Amino acid sequence: MNSSHKFGFGRFQTVWCMIALVLSMDSSFGADLSAAKLPPVILFIGDSHAMGSFGMQEDAVLRSLKGFNVATYAVCGSSPHNWFEGGKTRCGYYFRDTQGHEQRGWEQETPLIIRLLAVHQPRYTVVELGANMYGKPVEWVEQTSHEMAMAIVNSGSKCIWIGPPHARIQSEPELSRVFDALRAGVGPYCLLFDSRTVAAYPASGGDGIHFNTLGEPGARIAENWALSAFYAFNPLFKLSTSEK
Repeated sequence: MNSSHKFGFGRFQTVWCMIALVLSMDSSFGADLSAAKLPPVILFIGDSHAMGSFGMQEDAVLRSLKGFNVATYAVCGSSPHNWFEGGKTRCGYYFRDTQGHEQRGWEQETPLIIRLLAVHQPRYTVVELGANMYGKPVEWVEQTSHEMAMAIVNSGSKCIWIGPPHARIQSEPELSRVFDALRAGVGPYCLLFDSRTVAAYPASGGDGIHFNTLGEPGARIAENWALSAFYAFNPLFKLSTSEK
């Protein structure tokens, strides 16, 4: 573990203590969940890609899994550190709760990951983040992604991380540099999917980042990306014998 991970360990300890504190604020929380025998939750968080066709398709296939509830939170412009520090996005958000109720708009505070983990107690957490980390120091990419991965797995949730897709405005070696830093940060703790292999941005058209700016062809690329990632990690989703 490098020095950036050592730096992040203190914050991880604080994060875990805060998760425990949130749960202890309502002593009946665990009992209520047990009594109601609610289905286990899949928590899905992401950036602006999760607000578009990729996120809509991923949300849909996750909700198609029998025996699970799904909670989706997508915040434009976000990277792992935003989910620890909060802060308001002004370029859009999309939330969909376990009952299927949706919220969409332009301005919203980024939900804190510690709060989401405490409230939902997810069996699995699917993260789609990394596209907003291009140009950042590799040590920072590795450290902040590591902190999020550790918060997830130490909450009792299994972690699945969908890496950023290819973007035309980013060239090699930057694409590989960020992915390698993500792999160093989350690889030991999360199943990491390399989206670049299935989501290539065309040489012309659109904004060079978001597939939906390409119209219908871009939406199809984004949907295929979502399905490819889902089929890669789908075997991980399992219910206990008593839950089937």
